[in-house]
Amino acid sequence: MGVVMTKKLSKVIFYLILIVSLFSIVIMKIFDFSYEYKLYKDNKNAIKEEYLEKQKLNLKIEVDKAISLIEYNYNKKEEFLNKSLKQKTYEGYNLALNLYNKYKHTKSKKQILELINSALSGIQFYDGYGYYFLIDFDGKVVFHGLNNEYNNSYKLKNYKDQNGKLILNEILEVAKKQKEGFVNWKFISPVSKKEEDKKGYIKVLEPFNMVLISSDYTSRIEKQLQKEAIDRIKNLSMFEDGYIFLLNYDGKVLADRYREDSEGKNYKTIKSIYEKSILNQIVQRLKNKNEDFLTYKWYKNKSKEKIEKLTYIKKFEKWNWIIGTGVYLDKMNALIEKQKEVLKTKTLYKLGYSLIVFFILFAFIIILTRKIFKDLDSSFLLFLDFFKHANTNNETINTDKINFLEFKELAIQANKMIKTKIQNEKELETKNKEVLINLSLLNEYKKAVDVSAIVSKTDPKGIITFANEKFCKISGYSRQELLGSKHNLVKHPDTKKEVYKDLWKTILDKRVWKGVLKNRAKNGNAYYVKSTIVPILDVDGKIKEFIAIRYDISDLISQEKRIRLQTTDILTGLSNRQKLLEDLDSYEHLILSVFNIQRFKEVNEYYGFEVGDKLLIEVAKLLNNMIHHKYLNLYKLQGDEFAILLTSNDMNLQEFKTLCQRIIDDVRRYEFNIDNNKIEVDFIAGISSERNYFINAEMAKNHAKIENKEIIVFDENRGIKNNLIENITWTKKLKNAIEDDRLVVFAQPIISNKNDKIEKYECLVRMIDTNGNVISPFHFLHVAKKAKLYNKLTQIMINKSFKYFSDKDEEFSINFTIEDILNKQTVQLLEDNLSKYKSISQRVILEIVEEEGIENYQEISDFIEKMKSLGCKIAIDDFGTGYSNFEYLMKLNVDIVKIDGSMIRYINQDLNAKIVTELIVSFTKKLNIKTVAEYVHSKEIHEIIKDMGIDYSQGFYLGEPKYIE
Repeated sequence: MGVVMTKKLSKVIFYLILIVSLFSIVIMKIFDFSYEYKLYKDNKNAIKEEYLEKQKLNLKIEVDKAISLIEYNYNKKEEFLNKSLKQKTYEGYNLALNLYNKYKHTKSKKQILELINSALSGIQFYDGYGYYFLIDFDGKVVFHGLNNEYNNSYKLKNYKDQNGKLILNEILEVAKKQKEGFVNWKFISPVSKKEEDKKGYIKVLEPFNMVLISSDYTSRIEKQLQKEAIDRIKNLSMFEDGYIFLLNYDGKVLADRYREDSEGKNYKTIKSIYEKSILNQIVQRLKNKNEDFLTYKWYKNKSKEKIEKLTYIKKFEKWNWIIGTGVYLDKMNALIEKQKEVLKTKTLYKLGYSLIVFFILFAFIIILTRKIFKDLDSSFLLFLDFFKHANTNNETINTDKINFLEFKELAIQANKMIKTKIQNEKELETKNKEVLINLSLLNEYKKAVDVSAIVSKTDPKGIITFANEKFCKISGYSRQELLGSKHNLVKHPDTKKEVYKDLWKTILDKRVWKGVLKNRAKNGNAYYVKSTIVPILDVDGKIKEFIAIRYDISDLISQEKRIRLQTTDILTGLSNRQKLLEDLDSYEHLILSVFNIQRFKEVNEYYGFEVGDKLLIEVAKLLNNMIHHKYLNLYKLQGDEFAILLTSNDMNLQEFKTLCQRIIDDVRRYEFNIDNNKIEVDFIAGISSERNYFINAEMAKNHAKIENKEIIVFDENRGIKNNLIENITWTKKLKNAIEDDRLVVFAQPIISNKNDKIEKYECLVRMIDTNGNVISPFHFLHVAKKAKLYNKLTQIMINKSFKYFSDKDEEFSINFTIEDILNKQTVQLLEDNLSKYKSISQRVILEIVEEEGIENYQEISDFIEKMKSLGCKIAIDDFGTGYSNFEYLMKLNVDIVKIDGSMIRYINQDLNAKIVTELIVSFTKKLNIKTVAEYVHSKEIHEIIKDMGIDYSQGFYLGEPKYIE
């Protein structure tokens, strides 16, 4: 049976080689003939390409000539229109002026104007497109040559064309500046009844101080020039009986020398389907191109035979035209046919020669292959026997019995395969043992995770399929309640939707999500978990389920909240207001005094916040050294205030007051030296020994400030009428300063954080007293509001700021309160200045300062929109404290947010201030609102706010406010 198989295989190989050899010879000859055919094709293509390139160049030259002719006519449009319009306006002007000179001594101006009206209003020219009309400088149409309904009316004063242009405004602007000139606009055409481009020439009629206008529609002159161009194109002569044809973008045939019956028609209306398809192809080819070549068959001259034709087409976009010309390819095709005949003769000769060579090679191959295959039978039988028994006894091949090198190498590889098979069987047995061990370890790991963490699994839709005991315990739900439910069973309403949206987006993208979630147990209690959610994928990479591993961090969250309520002042290290409130609740029979540093704001303004902070630290140290009583506690309150609390009855009220007076006196005598600046500190104090200690002591302190006394012990019967004296004094000073023009503008630079250059200034009000001293607005702004003088201050700021910055390049800002916005006189003054200094509106920033919540939202919003339409920018001042909130930014269309200095000042120490500031920056960037950091008092603060992405900086570190003249 083996011998029979060997003979059959040999025959198969023998015949296979014969066939392959025969096939190889045939293929060689095919390649030979193919090569000859390729040479023919290359020659044919070379002839064709050379001919076509030459013709394409000629066609482009002819079309460019035609376009140059059309371009010439197009360029005549403006010159022709300008000359004609100016001539018409001067004709009307001379007619009107002659009437005036003739009757100026015998008739009134009104009568002469009626004569001019009668003479000019009936004149129409340019085929009814052109006419005269006369307007005064208030925008009143005296007469209109086309439409009488405009006569003696202001109906066109606010007329805007499609581009939003106020037509009369531009006409009057040219009239005021130049007395005469050209103006472009759009107006309704008397023919199309639609707005079209229009141009006019205006000239001031001096005796009446009115403006005379004549105008024409550009479409009219274009049509005239287009007709002239078409007529000239028709008469152009071309090489080889060629001609130029014209279409518009819609497919209308404008010119075709040999198809005059098609001129003026759209190709869609042409009866010949073939002609229609070719014209459609031409139009479609230039939909998205400027020029193109195309080939098609067309009638040569007026014959009925269609011949292949090369055509070049190009757009003339100014008139929406397609210009084209072509050349017939019958000469080129004749040259190609001649080459084809030469190839046929050469191929027949080579075919005879190839047959002789073929039979000689074929005989040689038969003799050679029969000898070789006799030696292969033994090798095939050896390998056949090996493969029959390879899976059962793992025996190898004896390579000494093989003569051929290739078969010997094959035997060596087969023997290696047997050895590898034996080794793999041993390794497989070892791996099976390791898998059993790993499964056991995996179960132990699962037990460890279940004991230490909250574990659950869900299907891809979020349905819980597994919940361990710790999940049941922390949530308060049984396993039966959890399984089959979704995780929103424990969702806490405080957790924002965006958190879950991000969670699902992450895990559905087959990524691990990590984060902290606030959940709600069955009994309503909240708990916090640090969660890791992992998508589990099947072998196809699809999500099979989700595993969530959580750890209870509720205690950490509680601890964090307690840390937030820490009771130490960051700057001085003293107990803070929170600690004071706790101590007031913890003791009885107390006496409290609250101290305030007078005029401390002036220290910040004139020396900077860094000096102010250092002064507070030194004051705290001094007070701490003065207090030696074990029942006296010292506190640092907000801003520039301190407090002393007596927590026992070892000292009566009078003794405590004496102690406070001594402290005030000692501090006043002490000379503080801060950065080589000698600064004196004056305290005022309020004392209370009754319940509501803090409120009562604050009231006493405020009364002391109003009454200019150092100490007041709280007295519920004490009136506050004495504070009127101070208000009257400052009111008088303020009125005198207004009358004497002693209210001036100081400008503080605002620096760009991108290039560290000054790009803006904030304008700040200051008073110069009779001795030449600069007075801070802290002393008189509140008085101005009470005395109804605040709007006057704002009006002075507007006039002086606009005048100074009118010839500058930088932007500048002015503070506007809600009271200013609601004051019609102030707003009108602002609009008048914007009109007076026309180039300044793009550089004006109005900073809205609200000292109480905004209630007049609609009026404020209307003011903002009106100012923005005039080119101004809108800023919100002191954002982040007080009444400022994100609702303002969403309701009001503002450009800039100025972040309050109380947060910027301690941003390097106060984590909460930094977090809130980062939130403001992130929120404003999403709304495309610029940000300014106020009170930047040090290099460290400046670097921090730059890193946070705040756009601008303002503060004493970068530049102090300076007087501008």
